[in-house]
Amino acid sequence: MMCSKKNIAILGGGPASSTLAILLCRQGCKVVIFALPERLPILVGESLVPMIVPMLQDLGVEAEVATYSTYKPGACFTYNADEAFEFLFADTPSDLPSYSYNVPRVQFNATLLAAAQQLGTHLIVRKVQLQKTEDMGRITLDTESIQAAAGCWDGDEPDLIVDAAGRANLIGKLLNIPMQKGPRQDVALFAHVDQTKLVNPGYVHNDRIDQGWCWRIPLPGRVSFGFVVPEAYALQHGETPEQQYDQLLKTDSVLKRLAPDAQRVTPVFRFNNYQSISDKLCGENWVMLGDAGGFVDPVFSSGLLIAMDSAYKLADTVLQNKPLAVYEEIAKRHLNAWFEIVGFYYNGRLMGSIKAGRTMPDNIFTRCLLAWVSAHVSRVFSGAAASYPFSLKLLRYLVRYSLIGRDPDIYKIK
Repeated sequence: MMCSKKNIAILGGGPASSTLAILLCRQGCKVVIFALPERLPILVGESLVPMIVPMLQDLGVEAEVATYSTYKPGACFTYNADEAFEFLFADTPSDLPSYSYNVPRVQFNATLLAAAQQLGTHLIVRKVQLQKTEDMGRITLDTESIQAAAGCWDGDEPDLIVDAAGRANLIGKLLNIPMQKGPRQDVALFAHVDQTKLVNPGYVHNDRIDQGWCWRIPLPGRVSFGFVVPEAYALQHGETPEQQYDQLLKTDSVLKRLAPDAQRVTPVFRFNNYQSISDKLCGENWVMLGDAGGFVDPVFSSGLLIAMDSAYKLADTVLQNKPLAVYEEIAKRHLNAWFEIVGFYYNGRLMGSIKAGRTMPDNIFTRCLLAWVSAHVSRVFSGAAASYPFSLKLLRYLVRYSLIGRDPDIYKIK
């Protein structure tokens, strides 16, 4: 069956955009990416989950990514000062990748964009102004953008416009599409520092702090150090992102212990960590991809996985001539699954369940049981749980029934 949407305009130059462009160009589609140069020296989303590794291999970029990244063999979650959960990806089921990478995002984005261009994607450096049409199911590009892309498509205009420009949510704002908010409305403050304490020089580290949680992501020559905290709590520590970050680093009991000698080597950046998902992800000639359609939470490093996996799903939808509603259903199901998993972290039930398993009597039955359970729970930390219905069902069972007689609030994120 011939693909009916061969001429594609993608807004934004991030990983989701480039991944989609690579997959479509391989099949003969004519793709134009409209994007401006990256303004920020660092970007959030630096720790890749193992499920991204097969995508990097398929896209032909893993070898290059490995040259400037930190090898990531596992993760460490610390929920109280003396309670830590270390997790090696090599211990996961054999169908899952046994490693991943911590990546400088600006270089990572550039690698993927260059790979897309090598396959024939046209990059036009400009900001597109989207416009409504009389047919409310359709949108169009502004005249100047269409002129800038002259000769790139078979006709004057694209068959499909993809909003992959992140949480700017360009199409959603144009068409006034509501966004459903999640229960957490936090802010994230992050910077790169010269050093922190690390359990393992490659692990992504997650620690519960006095209010909220923090990440430590080892990168070549530095550590990405970010705090996700309630907005009101951040405002108690200063007016600017720098004031809030530096004051939290001095006063939070956990942060002081993790990074007593840390010196910032970048400015501090702040973004609203608002959990959200768009009511609608597609129309007659448009579709939202990645953060443009929904943002979950950085706690399990799922953002890039969701974005790049969605690019694969959208490419399949376009190339197989399936209705865009098929992609929308899959993307929403994936987002909602991650919302649920993240909720188990914030309410303390996930870490409480892990603690319950670790305190079970040691005998041959419990060892076999825990090995089987761990094989499924490990999919959370490798990025696969949301795509495996049985693993997600088992996780729901565990967080409900393994905590009988236990108080999950001691692991709750304030």
